[in-house]
Amino acid sequence: MARRGVWVAAACAAVTAALGLPLHEAGAAPAPAATPAVGQSRPAVMGTLPTDSGLSVSIDSLSPRIITSESEVVISGTIRNDSPTTLASVALDVFVANETPISVSALTTQLSDDEPDATHAASTKLTDVARGTTTSFEIRIPTSSLPLSDSEEWGPRVATVAASSGNFSGKDRTILVWDSGAQVAASRVSTVVPWTSANAADNQAERSAILTLAGTSGVTLAVDPLLIPRGPQPTAAPSPTPSPTADGGQSGAQSDQGEQSGAASPSPTPSPVPTPAPTTTDPARRSQELQSEAFVASFMSTASEVIALPDGDADLGALALSGNSGFWNLASGSIASFPSTLRASGWVAPSTGGATPSPSPSGHPSTSTTPSPTATPSPAATAVGQSATQTAIPDSGPTILRNVAWPADTTFGTSFLAGFASADQITIAPTSALTPAEDVPFTSYARVNVNPATGETTTDGTGAHTLAQQGDIASILSWNASGGDQLDAEQALTAITAIIARERPSSSRTLFAAADRTTTINERLSHRLAALYSPRWVSATSFSDIAASESTDVERTTVGPGTLPDDTWTAIDSMASSLTNLTPLANATDDPDAVFDSVTPAILPALSATSTPSEQLDAATAMTSQVTTMLSSVTVEPSSAVNLINKSAKFPVLIRNNLDWPVRVDVTLIPDDPRLRATPALSQELAARGATTVEVPVGAIGSGDIEVTYKVTTSDGYVLDDSRTVTVRMRAGWEDAITAVIASLFGLLFLAGITRSLRSRAARKKQASDANEASASQTDATDEAPRPDEASDAPHDTTDHETDTTKETP
Repeated sequence: MARRGVWVAAACAAVTAALGLPLHEAGAAPAPAATPAVGQSRPAVMGTLPTDSGLSVSIDSLSPRIITSESEVVISGTIRNDSPTTLASVALDVFVANETPISVSALTTQLSDDEPDATHAASTKLTDVARGTTTSFEIRIPTSSLPLSDSEEWGPRVATVAASSGNFSGKDRTILVWDSGAQVAASRVSTVVPWTSANAADNQAERSAILTLAGTSGVTLAVDPLLIPRGPQPTAAPSPTPSPTADGGQSGAQSDQGEQSGAASPSPTPSPVPTPAPTTTDPARRSQELQSEAFVASFMSTASEVIALPDGDADLGALALSGNSGFWNLASGSIASFPSTLRASGWVAPSTGGATPSPSPSGHPSTSTTPSPTATPSPAATAVGQSATQTAIPDSGPTILRNVAWPADTTFGTSFLAGFASADQITIAPTSALTPAEDVPFTSYARVNVNPATGETTTDGTGAHTLAQQGDIASILSWNASGGDQLDAEQALTAITAIIARERPSSSRTLFAAADRTTTINERLSHRLAALYSPRWVSATSFSDIAASESTDVERTTVGPGTLPDDTWTAIDSMASSLTNLTPLANATDDPDAVFDSVTPAILPALSATSTPSEQLDAATAMTSQVTTMLSSVTVEPSSAVNLINKSAKFPVLIRNNLDWPVRVDVTLIPDDPRLRATPALSQELAARGATTVEVPVGAIGSGDIEVTYKVTTSDGYVLDDSRTVTVRMRAGWEDAITAVIASLFGLLFLAGITRSLRSRAARKKQASDANEASASQTDATDEAPRPDEASDAPHDTTDHETDTTKETP
């Protein structure tokens, strides 16, 4: 068995230890849910456990695991005294079955038989076993004492260690495997181990086991893309800028005439040198990045093939049954974008020559099972700020299998296979499906072609390609055994492959098994797989080779259409409706993709093939609640009553936007009375994470109190908020009345001012006149007294006489 990943795992662990941080803190991989306690139940193929009576026996070690030419077999373990007293002597006896089971079911029977047909091979005693104590034992058995005489009877033999002391007894069983060297055609065996958010523990032990499994021949990891730690570097080089052309820089495909005439086509200018992301200055963060980079580099250089699962290990069968093409395309896109190199994972900046393009999303996962050509590493591949652990070949990596589907047990069926029936697509069937329709004394091939229309097996090469599992191997791989159970699991895997090889010694079989999605990934799993591939009658086979192997010639049980549980259907439908409702709001922003990207990452994980229908519904409800919150993030702030005394005005509306993006909305008022008319305020931009006042033009006819509803919509009419109302007190005639009153007041003031001025002027004139009269009177009195020099005036001076006469006239 190849173990190309062991040294990588050790190197990764060494880096972690040097940094002094646990590996699970590294990188951008999302923290998975806590690993459930799964795989603890004993598989049915392992038989029933014996009943103890005061003594508990556990066989923990067996050497050699496969008997060839060794002179003795060593069985060791422990015995626990659960009796109420100290036992002076405990006898231990070893019995080995006389016959090799001819089938897996016969092996299960021997593992459950309390009185098997067996040979007593050895015995020993323990003395003074105190009550409640555990005592170790070791029994050495000469191989000559074992019933292994007929070389054709090679294979597994059930061994039993029985303990007894008076009325107390106990026993344990294990499996010896004998290899007599008989000629046999090796079975081609391939296994799949899932690594998803459902079974990930995100710790150093798990990552070390992942690297070990990645380097184990015959083992293919089926990986959730969300678990690949992503680096800080951009994963695509800047797009080249087309150089201006004579026709005004028109872009597009070159015309046929241009090609025929040999005219030079516009060539893009060289791409600018990508700007590497700066190296973080935070020591803890930098340590995490180094750990994640070391892990991804080791993973990409160790694994030979990786099955790309959808994000969150979404159930492709459920998506197919639902008919939701949008979600199917979302899953296909996540498969297509699975990173295949260190550079594609964001740990190396894009090269100036352009990195290998990632596959584009399509209606179905990519059908190519061969690796895409990778760019030649450039001398400048190591970007500034990258760690010293960076690989010199950042554009190399494993073959990413994007043409593999693994539906859940309930959704696997002809409805899914009808849309996944291309010649280069293959589906992993559940262990309960595609079992032989009739009992046959041998194990047939793993690949089964199914007619999607009828669900029946085809033998002419047509139909959808599927892989039927060897259920017993799959159940043991999924069993998180420990202690003595771990020994039994490893020996059982070796025994099952021996039984299958003995069925048709001259004909090579193909065997396929996938561990359960909840399987715990740890060192014990890697040991079980090592035991599976260790015998000479097993040939480790890649997934691609097993998928392309010969198809079965044995009729299998008819495949049904598959079932979509009601809760799963409700989950898909509710999330699809939420996205439809979100579309108008997203289109009202400058970056609709960013709005959708804030919620779509939750869709596929909500439909995980590991989750129960009720769990899927709960996860979908969380996603729809997030959308509902976003749709209610644009709201009108409450307002007190508003007085409107003008016939026309601009009505202020305060709107709050709690989204991370500015939103353009239309705002209007809906009065319950036609006396108020509003003109919508169109295409108003609301600032992100803030409140904006929008003025809505209104016109009033008449007076009165009316109720007005605020209405905020997107440009296409989707209502964001219409829950707020306000009372408007309209007094539209008051404006003219007040204006007239004010004008009258000003008129009266003006008249009063004029009157006052005239009166003041008249008073001044009167005062002046009185002053003049007084002065005149004084002058006249002075004139009436004749002066001496006037006494001789002539009597013919008529002027003075006339004046006097005039004054005396009444």
